[in-house]
Amino acid sequence: MKILVVSAHPDDAEIACAGTLRRFQQQGADIASVITVRPSAEDRTGRDKLVVESELAASYQQSGFGLRVLETDLHADGRPNLVRDNATMSKLNQLLEPCDIAILPNPEDTHQDHSNTYHLAWPAVKKLAKQVWVMHQWPYCHYHSTTPNLFVEIQDHWEFKKSLLMCYRSYLGLKHIEDIRVTNQYWAQHNQQSLAEAFTVINNYF
Repeated sequence: MKILVVSAHPDDAEIACAGTLRRFQQQGADIASVITVRPSAEDRTGRDKLVVESELAASYQQSGFGLRVLETDLHADGRPNLVRDNATMSKLNQLLEPCDIAILPNPEDTHQDHSNTYHLAWPAVKKLAKQVWVMHQWPYCHYHSTTPNLFVEIQDHWEFKKSLLMCYRSYLGLKHIEDIRVTNQYWAQHNQQSLAEAFTVINNYF
C-alpha cells in the first residue's frame, strides 16, 4: 500500500496525521511525505534555516517516512514564496506518484501556504490516488466550516506522534503538544474512541 501525504511545512504532517501514518506504516504501507515549503529564512527568534533543517531531519529519522522537499522559490530576503502557478505545479508533480491514498492540507486553512499546497497538488493527485483525504489540522481546524467524515483512532500511536512533535522544539512547546492531544481527544468523541485524527474524504473539488 502506498500513502502519499503532501503538506506545506515541516511539522504539518506530524501535527495533522502522524498517528494515522504510523498505523499504515505498521500495516506495511510505504509512506511518502512531500513538503512544499523548504526550510529557509525565518522571522521567529531562535528559529532559522539550519534549525528547521535539523528538526525536520530528526523527525524523519525517527519516523522512517520517505521525505521529499520542493525547491520552493525564495523572496529576496530568503523567505519562501510558494505561489500557485504552472511552474510550481510542474516542479511539485515531479515529486508525486501513484498511490492508494493521498492526504492533502485543508483548503479552508487560513495559512496561504496550506491552501496553495492543496490547489497545487489536487489536479495531480485526483488522477494519481485511489482516494484523496484532506486534513483537519490543529489549530486551523477550529475555524473550518466543513465537518470531517473520517476519524482514525491513534490512541496506540500517540507516544510515537508526540515524539515526532517534540523534534520541533523551536516551534512546538509542551502546551502546543497538549493542545494537539486535546484536539485529537475531541475528534475521538465522534466514534467513541480515545484519540483520533480527523479527515474529509473527497471525491470532487473541495
